[in-house]
Amino acid sequence: ELERRVCDGLHAGEFHLVFQGTYRAASGVVARLEAQVRWMHPDYGLLLPGIFMMPLDQPIVAREMVSFVVNSVCRELRDALAAKLPLQPIAITVPAQVALLNSFAEELVRVAASYGVPASLLEIEVTDGVEAAKLLSLRTLTEGLREAGVGLSIGKWGNGASSMASLGSLDVDTVIVARELMAAVPGDKRGAAVMTAIMDLLHALDVRVVVSGVDTQEQFQWLSRWPEALVQGLLFERPQRSEEHTS
Repeated sequence: ELERRVCDGLHAGEFHLVFQGTYRAASGVVARLEAQVRWMHPDYGLLLPGIFMMPLDQPIVAREMVSFVVNSVCRELRDALAAKLPLQPIAITVPAQVALLNSFAEELVRVAASYGVPASLLEIEVTDGVEAAKLLSLRTLTEGLREAGVGLSIGKWGNGASSMASLGSLDVDTVIVARELMAAVPGDKRGAAVMTAIMDLLHALDVRVVVSGVDTQEQFQWLSRWPEALVQGLLFERPQRSEEHTS
């Protein structure tokens, strides 16, 4: 019932995107945007993705949602290019079951081209899990996206499903560290020690690191020892509509 209602809402124009910035730890300058879905339900008001995204098990519904997000992001980028606004890459969260489809890379490139948008401005983020590891550890599955110049990232890394054994084989540009890992930093010594080891490891692997859950100035200052890192959280702006983000 929920999945049917999601499809109806997509067709009725009840969904929209907001964008959350990711900032450089060294300067606080925005370096990347993350597209997030919001549902303005006619009966229940504004719904966040945690309510309606997790139960989307039907591949057709998941593909429709991804299609909506990709088209919306490409439309935003097209308008920004036309207005000569400064651009940052935009990350789109895609369920692993959709990203694993043979047709996904081809369709993504086709949509970007139809809007006149370079595919290199898009980044596909797959949430950490068994299927994500399967996708991102096999170069044959990521080849189409790589040839188009699309970035690849793994989201919520370090939050239960992660495997240290597979980390070195993942074909990713960016690792988004789960916000739970920053919850006790810097006050808790053990929590800070774990986060220090993770940051050093990821930088040794030469991947871009995004740290979620940076909600206080103390956390931001603690992360300044890794100036190449990117950060996001409540310390910075909340997710905004595109017209608010560019104003």
